[in-house]
Amino acid sequence: MDLENDGEEIVVTTKLDPTCSLDIVKDERESSVPDGGWGWVVVLATLTFNIIYDGCSYSFGILYMDLLDHFGDTKSNTAWIGSLFFAVPLLCAPFAGMITMKLGSRTATMLGGLIASVGFAIGSFSSSIWMLVICYGLIGGIGMSLPYFNSLKTVTDYFDKRLALASGIAESGAGLGTVIFAPFTEFLVTNFGWRGTILILSGVVANIIVCGALYRPLDRRDKVVEIELIKQCSSEEEETFINAAEMKNDIDFKPGTNSSRLSEENGSILSDKNHTSKIKSFCQSHSSRMFSIPFIIFVISNFVMYFWYDIPYVFLVDRSVSFGMSSQKASYLLSIIGFVHLFSIIGYGLLGDRKFVNRAVLYGLSTALCGVSVLLVPFFKQFPILAILSGCFGLFSAATEALLSCVLIDIVGKKAFDTFFCGFILFMEGVANLVGPPFAGFLSDVTGNYDAAFYVAGACITSAGVLYVTLSKVRINSEKEKI
Repeated sequence: MDLENDGEEIVVTTKLDPTCSLDIVKDERESSVPDGGWGWVVVLATLTFNIIYDGCSYSFGILYMDLLDHFGDTKSNTAWIGSLFFAVPLLCAPFAGMITMKLGSRTATMLGGLIASVGFAIGSFSSSIWMLVICYGLIGGIGMSLPYFNSLKTVTDYFDKRLALASGIAESGAGLGTVIFAPFTEFLVTNFGWRGTILILSGVVANIIVCGALYRPLDRRDKVVEIELIKQCSSEEEETFINAAEMKNDIDFKPGTNSSRLSEENGSILSDKNHTSKIKSFCQSHSSRMFSIPFIIFVISNFVMYFWYDIPYVFLVDRSVSFGMSSQKASYLLSIIGFVHLFSIIGYGLLGDRKFVNRAVLYGLSTALCGVSVLLVPFFKQFPILAILSGCFGLFSAATEALLSCVLIDIVGKKAFDTFFCGFILFMEGVANLVGPPFAGFLSDVTGNYDAAFYVAGACITSAGVLYVTLSKVRINSEKEKI
């Protein structure tokens, strides 16, 4: 018997005598991932969720100005509302994963939509900034964590070969949401004030419950070994096979387990462990991945990107208004970001599925160019040039959302992605989102304008992208030398 370890999949090949034949069903994922069918309905539901969530997130800059005027608090304190709403869904991703394991993607998503809607509704009656921080930012963010986690996981469950395209279409809701919600929020604030706007948005957020209802569970078991014993095998071959099965599925066969016993159980051996023990076991057996160079540079670049990612969405409108541009015209800058972002995510999805494209290099290069577009903002005040820079930001920032799942799966594998790394990366993004906008607001309060925030944000994002491209190229060259 020969054992071949190819990433997550262990392929077992046997050389048996003529009286013995043993067949092993291939990787469960290959036979169970639809790569279409109802999966496209799941993509549509995820797209709708992203329109709502990202629309509320990225149009907060319009609401932000009205809150500054009403409460008269500092820019940094006011920014905590949007910062928490951005960050909490990511910070709570590991817990959202645990809840999803217990309830399933459908129920968890519907529950999250209900919590977020209630948080928004209560927030519309806030009498202080900090009450709004709790209701809108914290409760709303906690509710959004469940559908946000499942919006990433569920698409990867339904797609494999066309994962980049499916993820691109689903994540394009970020751009479409900004296109729709920027003028929509401006209209609501103008006609109903910030209280009426948040109350109406609570009704819009309730539609996430409908999105969750469309997440039909897959009839799939993650850790299954299917065995067909056609003829009796020698005990030595049987023992070797069982050892291979244990390696593949992290299952300990009890002493005395034999071929006939396996056959009687329809050849299905399930590992029934709670989620916490799975995470602990996974961290112990796969700790080397967490300290690998590709993963470390990915975490660094991703953290830096999300630390400064929301700066244009939160501060670009107020900065433009500060030197005489109308609020309605300034809101168009967000719409431009969203419009370009919409088509760019789909474009990155198509590119990411091409075999000749190196996803890591594409991701890093796009991050660097995204940083350049942010860095150039303080140099200009004219609407046409700011519109071009907004379009560039919408274009290159799309790689972060379209390729994140694909690049991470390329590094750690699909099973590891589902078990631990998806939640871990989202948690790190949440930490970055939590402290990023308030820190930028602090820079703005100290300097008296937003230019310093754009300078620092652009420089950091550009540096992170250049670092990622450089180290990715080094890794590629070193792998070629080994070959």
